[in-house]
Amino acid sequence: MNSFLHLTADYAAEEIENYIIKNQLSPHDRLPSERKFSEILGVNRITFREAVKRLENEHVLYSLKGSGTYVAPPKLRTNTGVNFSFHSYCTTNGYRSSSRVINMYRTAGTPYVCQKLNIPAGSSIYILKRLRFIDSNPAMLETTHIAESLCPKLEQFDFDREYPSLFEVLSDQYHIHPQRTSYSLGMTYADSDTSQHLGLEKGSPLFYFNVITSTEDHQVIEYCRTLKRMDYFGVNSLLQI
Repeated sequence: MNSFLHLTADYAAEEIENYIIKNQLSPHDRLPSERKFSEILGVNRITFREAVKRLENEHVLYSLKGSGTYVAPPKLRTNTGVNFSFHSYCTTNGYRSSSRVINMYRTAGTPYVCQKLNIPAGSSIYILKRLRFIDSNPAMLETTHIAESLCPKLEQFDFDREYPSLFEVLSDQYHIHPQRTSYSLGMTYADSDTSQHLGLEKGSPLFYFNVITSTEDHQVIEYCRTLKRMDYFGVNSLLQI
């Protein structure tokens, strides 16, 4: 791309964002046609397409073939160091959340997982693997590990429909209240199984989170491995100097 196109595309992208704010457009509202919007901005259509592509990559816009370009809903922002209940966070931000249990079973924990849960190696644990949806779209693949001694008979709960929030079950049924989290996070790529679950091409980039949740008195509740689609999630971090 030449430098002039780069500069004009920057201008067009900023003006598109200004148009959205000025006209108080909401998520899923349609923008004017490419021809009309190019005329409004005073740029050629090649530059306009480049600006739209950039804003699609930033999840500000999305396009539907044969239909047009629309305002994208905001990403769910994960604040590092803050407890994150997927179900509660979606509800608070106006999204419909749902889950599908891929599998749930009881097994002997590996030394690594038991170390994360702060229990003796080989202890009995539950593994709960769920596909989480935002507005019926697959967005997150989550594998949770919990000590059976902490939550006996956890398998009796229907995490597909009746109990969409694990944290609510822990609080209401076991009187366990998550208060602290520690994170490690990074980027990875979807393998064949993950891409099939999340509706992505193999090799698509993903956020991965390894999260340990504990009570106020530092009793470990869960160790969770999560893969999140980058077009649905972002990360916020506050650093104090």
